[in-house]
Amino acid sequence: MKLPITVLAASAALWSAEAAAQSPAQRDSIARFRDRVATIGDTVTLLAMEDSMIAIARGDRDNALLHVQLGFLAYRLGELTEGNAHFDDAAGEFEWAAEIEPEWPFAWYGLGLAELAMGEHSVIALENIRQILGKDYLSKAARAFAQAARVDPAFAQGVIELAGTAMQQRIRPRLEVALEALRLAGQTAAAAVPELLLVRGRVERQIGSGDSAVAAFTRYLMVGGDSGVGYFELSRSLYHVGRPRRGEGAYFFGLRVGRSDSTTAIYRDDLAWLATDEELATFDTLRHEERAPWVRAFWSQRDIADVRAPGERLREHQRRYLHARERYALMSRHRRYSFENPFRTDQQVFDDRGVVYLRHGEPDRVATLSGPGVDPNESWLYGRRDGNLVFHFVARADVQDYKLVESLLDVLGPSYGLQVQAGAAPVTGTAQELLVSRQFLDPIYQRLAMGASVQQRALTEERRMGERTVAVGTTTDSYPIRFASELDAVIQRHVVSGERPGEAVVLLAFSVPGDQLAPEAWSDRIAYRLSVRAVVSVAGEPVAFLDTLQTVTVDHVFGAEEFMHGHVAIPVPAGEYELQVVLTEPRRDAGRLAIDDELLVPDFESDRFQISDIVVGRVGGGSRWIAGDDTVSVTARRRFPAPSRLQVYYEVHGLNPGDGYRSRLEVRKRGGGSVFGFFKRLFGGGGAPIALAFDGVASGPTTRILQTVDLEDLAAGSYRLRISVESPDGERSVDQEIDLELVGT
Repeated sequence: MKLPITVLAASAALWSAEAAAQSPAQRDSIARFRDRVATIGDTVTLLAMEDSMIAIARGDRDNALLHVQLGFLAYRLGELTEGNAHFDDAAGEFEWAAEIEPEWPFAWYGLGLAELAMGEHSVIALENIRQILGKDYLSKAARAFAQAARVDPAFAQGVIELAGTAMQQRIRPRLEVALEALRLAGQTAAAAVPELLLVRGRVERQIGSGDSAVAAFTRYLMVGGDSGVGYFELSRSLYHVGRPRRGEGAYFFGLRVGRSDSTTAIYRDDLAWLATDEELATFDTLRHEERAPWVRAFWSQRDIADVRAPGERLREHQRRYLHARERYALMSRHRRYSFENPFRTDQQVFDDRGVVYLRHGEPDRVATLSGPGVDPNESWLYGRRDGNLVFHFVARADVQDYKLVESLLDVLGPSYGLQVQAGAAPVTGTAQELLVSRQFLDPIYQRLAMGASVQQRALTEERRMGERTVAVGTTTDSYPIRFASELDAVIQRHVVSGERPGEAVVLLAFSVPGDQLAPEAWSDRIAYRLSVRAVVSVAGEPVAFLDTLQTVTVDHVFGAEEFMHGHVAIPVPAGEYELQVVLTEPRRDAGRLAIDDELLVPDFESDRFQISDIVVGRVGGGSRWIAGDDTVSVTARRRFPAPSRLQVYYEVHGLNPGDGYRSRLEVRKRGGGSVFGFFKRLFGGGGAPIALAFDGVASGPTTRILQTVDLEDLAAGSYRLRISVESPDGERSVDQEIDLELVGT
């Protein structure tokens, strides 16, 4: 839309009579002018308007309204031409207006916009110095917006812009200025402006006032703010003040009720810190009603993958985000990459340390080296079963912007590490110090510090490790289980048949020393609780998951030699898996993680002749497992007092009903012959050292066998229990064996 120059000139003449004070009508006229000019995309028209108004201003130099209008006109030219000269002209006009009428908020607001638009200096190092001195564009803009808020806190847009610049700077004094302006505005009519309440909540949270942030976001929702955005921000603040259940509820409620593009964007941006490209592509295709269930599954899958309780991964993500905002936020929007930087991102919130921290949390170890000629640097170690991740970060021109490099020696220069690796540069004294400083992170740095004879091979290996770390570490996320103290628990897994025909279950038995658990008084009983979580996965994808709380009650407090026994059963289809089991004492930070990466679940539905795992327990001890018509004692600790009576359970699969079979049970001293000499007296002596043998008839595809074995004559020691089963024709035989230990009573 074009505005006739003659009309603008006439309007300017009228403004001169109104310049004594800025009335609401004047403010409205400025806003209307600004909005009209913002619709003009023709620079020729704008320049002609500017020339005409400048001519008027020469004869009316003290017309503050005219200078404000000229400021917005120049600002629009700057937007269209992307030239700092026009923004500089705008700043000059707004400054002139502010000198004439220092109590006009629009003059200060316009000055803030112009300073903000002029951008940072093209030389990063110089801009950093200017920023430290408080003379960069953000500092100037913040001061201008603060002045707009000071002269009229009801001028909401100025306060909102002030808060935005202060949050981008992340300098506490500036945040406090912004917060003061926001709180002042909250005592005026601007308290009902949703955008002001939204930014106030964000500043309150960033400065550490979590409860005030919760109040601001609650108020934002009450006055009609975007429901999805509001509940997302409320959720983050509730996590911040230690109310995770309410935080989780608000998080998913926002997804359900928020339908705006802003809601979609804020949730997508949050997921993007962790999500794969494929996951984000899927999110982008979802309909509104599909988003909440999909996002819940997104977080649930991560809980399961790390054997976490439901909701833990989302809670940890919120903690990591707030910590990263405090420690690893970018101070400058200028990020320059070179060939040495293997990881690049277009986000402008965190440096590379923040990106890694959001994905993997606290590193297990951190190392750094400072000294003359050495850029700020850090190396982070994450111990992982499938290969350690060692990240190297260096801040070159910008001391606040740490970027990833592949090799530790890249810290000393973009090409230095490659030159040393190629034999074209020596390992200097500084390089040697750098290698020594990382010796405790990984053995490879010990080898690199040893001398030239091994360095070339080790440097190549170290760079490969760095390549893998960046490739894996910036595309995956993790939250491994850690405990302040380790439970001395024993966990045994058995693969046996389930309740339904052909079904297989993983029977997990556990035993935990009672004195490592916290007793709870239940009326006249003592209760002990244990959280049990297990995940069965293949290639990192969960197949089965279990999360339960086991409770036992007894009539006394457990002593040092007493144990809490229990078991759980997880149905699992046939296949090869990894099994992870976590036992946790709910009332303190104690637990045990056990991993079996060679779990084989046979196909019990096939007609293959096979035997299940052996389940063993002491008669009258352990926990009780119902297997078909039998009640089986299950004990994870295969360590029994001598003498003992044991229950031994196993299954025979692959026979037809009515088929005969022969079962043999044998116990041998580990490393020696059979110790069942006394059974020879019972069974006639003389032959092979068989403890028990019997002929049976199969009851169907699955035949359950439960035997009781007296070990009265055995001395303390280590033994091996072996069970073998032969087919009726004697041509097929299967067996299983386990180790036992007998101790003094």
